[in-house]
Amino acid sequence: MCRISLTIPKQRTDIMPARTKEITEYITHIINYLRRSRQDIEREKRTGEDTLATQKKIMIKVLDDLKIPYDQVEEIGSGDKIETRPIFLQVLKSIEQGKYNAIAVKEIPRLGRGTYTDMGQIYDLLVSKRIFIITPYKIYDPQNPADARQIRFELFFAREEFEMIKERLVSAKYNLAHEGKWICGQAPFGYRLNNSTQRLEIDEDEAQIVRYIFTLYVYGLEQNGTTREIAFRAIASYLTKIGIPTPRRAISWNYLSVKRFIENVVYIGTVKYRTRKRIANKYFNRPEEEWIVVEHAHEPIIDKETWDLAQKKLQKVAEQPKVKLDFSPCELAGLVVCSKCGHRMVRQYSVQNYKKKAGGISKYHKEFLWCPTPGCTCVKYRDVESEILRYLDILDEFDTQKLDEIFGQVYQQQKEAAVSIDTNESVQRRKAELKRRLKFIYEKYEAGIYDDQIFQERRDEIEKELSMLDAIESPGTKKPVQGQEMLQLKKNIKTFLEAYHSAENKTLKNKLLSDLIAVVYLNKTGKGKFDLEIHPRFTFSLAGKNITKNDAYHHNSPNGYY
Repeated sequence: MCRISLTIPKQRTDIMPARTKEITEYITHIINYLRRSRQDIEREKRTGEDTLATQKKIMIKVLDDLKIPYDQVEEIGSGDKIETRPIFLQVLKSIEQGKYNAIAVKEIPRLGRGTYTDMGQIYDLLVSKRIFIITPYKIYDPQNPADARQIRFELFFAREEFEMIKERLVSAKYNLAHEGKWICGQAPFGYRLNNSTQRLEIDEDEAQIVRYIFTLYVYGLEQNGTTREIAFRAIASYLTKIGIPTPRRAISWNYLSVKRFIENVVYIGTVKYRTRKRIANKYFNRPEEEWIVVEHAHEPIIDKETWDLAQKKLQKVAEQPKVKLDFSPCELAGLVVCSKCGHRMVRQYSVQNYKKKAGGISKYHKEFLWCPTPGCTCVKYRDVESEILRYLDILDEFDTQKLDEIFGQVYQQQKEAAVSIDTNESVQRRKAELKRRLKFIYEKYEAGIYDDQIFQERRDEIEKELSMLDAIESPGTKKPVQGQEMLQLKKNIKTFLEAYHSAENKTLKNKLLSDLIAVVYLNKTGKGKFDLEIHPRFTFSLAGKNITKNDAYHHNSPNGYY
């Protein structure tokens, strides 16, 4: 009998083989980059193992043996592009800045399976900065031709492997899609996914809500013995009101959610796949001949008759002419401020339909100047406009001597206001609000949300109004307009009124008012009654010099005082 003797080599206790002093002496600081690969994520789903902890243990043993200082970062997610991996982006930035001259990874593909552009960016950085790659099995020197070739190969192969895996997954999904199986992740509301058959099955509790939504949309809502048609917003409000739970357990229903229910063919047993494609993180519709459409893939929740009626109503709404919204500024836009809370007041417009006793419909156009603070101030829009114009018209009617008296009184009021400026609470509130807004836009600019142009526009607008408010608080020692200048003032007011009444659109009227008036403070004193505190912005070229007026003028009016 022949005996065979086997000599078993002694197992190594270290993870990394011995390194030559010539290589390690160049490495001064290392960044240890840990990241889950797609295979790691799938493995964790199957076994529950923490692959990141295992990877960390291996790399710490490798780096501790080298006895070189290192930092460590962890990328929790996985992505096929650099831009989807913020931690790795920061690592590349630190390498570019010269903070590290080596990067440690469990294997080179951990650096990414990104696009070929991404891989080229990574490779160029490694070579230009001579960034060593430390793995548990080898240290790669990008200036060594053999190592550089290996780095290029592994980066290229990693991308090709990713493309092959993606191709196999997509192919498998399309095969399942042609069989009518559900491959789009979470089951839609009203269904649950049978994991063994990969088909949708009806969840009766949720399906009742789906049927009720279709019934409301197609047949309307019955109240007090009458039935009326309701649209998506009304359905959403009604479902919220009666306490129907939303698909994601939100506080209230959204009209877009209701619309998606009505448009989703899954509720008649049909599944559609491959209807869109992604290009550079943007989705585009595919031609219908590329779609995968499988009818009778699962049991329907909605019958064909109800579905057809719903789609007919959808089509009818889509064919209605769209109302073109006008977002151009109205006459008083940005001018009127609520004296109670300091907020700018806005125009609110609506049309109310009333049924006449004799039959027919009467339309009432509602137009108000409204303070956004709940329960604060609301007055008729055209009344405020009329009173502002009436004030200017009254100034134009005064003779030169009377205007001189008015401006002289204002001059005296300026000096008194300078002494007791703390009593001007409305101005102080407005300035505090503007400063908060200024701080807000600076924060948005620093965070990169606002670009330079938007930032400058919004900053300049706020600083301009702050300067105006400063002028109101500190009127200084300007002397009131006198003599011939009063005649020029009357002439300019008259010219303004003529231009305002002949202006063809509200935007032009707003520009005219904004050039003449800095701000109007409104205080509601009763039903249909209010006080106006008008701060004109008169800038006229008189006698070769520029005279600017930015102060408050008061005048009695039927609604209060100016």
